[in-house]
Amino acid sequence: MKDLNNVFYFAKIVEHGSLSAASETLGVAKSMLSQHLSKLEKELGVQLIKRTTRTLQVTDIGVRYYEQCLVILKEMERASSMIDDVRTLPSGKLRISSPLNFAQVILEPALTAFMKEYPNVDVVLEISNRATALTAEGYDFALYIGPDIRSSNLIIRSFTFERERLVASPELLARFGKPRGPADLKPLPSVGGPLPPEQRGRYVWNLTDSGGQCFSVPHHPRLITEDLWVLKQSAIAGCGVAALPPLMCRDAIDDGRLIHILPHWLLPAHKLHAVYHSRRGLSLAARTLIDFVARHVRAWLRTALDETMQMHAQPLSKGKRGIGVSPLS
Repeated sequence: MKDLNNVFYFAKIVEHGSLSAASETLGVAKSMLSQHLSKLEKELGVQLIKRTTRTLQVTDIGVRYYEQCLVILKEMERASSMIDDVRTLPSGKLRISSPLNFAQVILEPALTAFMKEYPNVDVVLEISNRATALTAEGYDFALYIGPDIRSSNLIIRSFTFERERLVASPELLARFGKPRGPADLKPLPSVGGPLPPEQRGRYVWNLTDSGGQCFSVPHHPRLITEDLWVLKQSAIAGCGVAALPPLMCRDAIDDGRLIHILPHWLLPAHKLHAVYHSRRGLSLAARTLIDFVARHVRAWLRTALDETMQMHAQPLSKGKRGIGVSPLS
């Protein structure tokens, strides 16, 4: 039996006419869609879509297969709707995973609002930002913050966050000097979070300017912790330079406890990923909570972007303009 995830993604690619359009609609990386399509073609032993660098063309057999896929997917949707009709309100217990600070700042209001609206759902929230949580048995879904995830076995919904800022205390910069360029960061001490697996044992700030110039700065954190609040306080105390989300450090920058250094050099964008094994296999409660959190995150991101634009336009003094937080990408 063919993997229905592959069939579903193939149908969506054809429906939207391109990998880019399907990726934007589904919130799934183009590379992930391409992997699902290639896997399906390999299983079937035929080419469903001819791909070039600029166009996609559905083959004759691809058109016929797509028509049959629509029948299958429609029947699956009807079967799911029948179950949903029996259980019109979400109920049961959910076990989910989330990074600590995301849970405290953003997930908590969404989760409490959800539980008020759906009183028959109980939630077990476990705190983790480890990639291993994504495939652990027993989770209904996991929330993970980091770069794009590559997996043909997981369903992923992603949301791009504001880029982190490099910040340091005035006292630290008085001792070491304020950096004028990325190379000036090298002698400064740092604090940071756990090392992502893709960095292979090296702590590096990968910076890019508006012209596309890239600069990598190795650093060796004096303090390593998953707790962004602890990183913020250690940066304020002058222990080292920290890369922090604007939401966590904006107040300290506004009141002068931290200084945004090298604002024209951007760190890579991070994303929130909601990861689960298959939407078809999700309970009604899990699907409802994922949709609820997705709506809340989108609203929060819109609010953050509005605040960013307002801060960018706010004059600091006559003839000068403030530097806003990094735009969402």
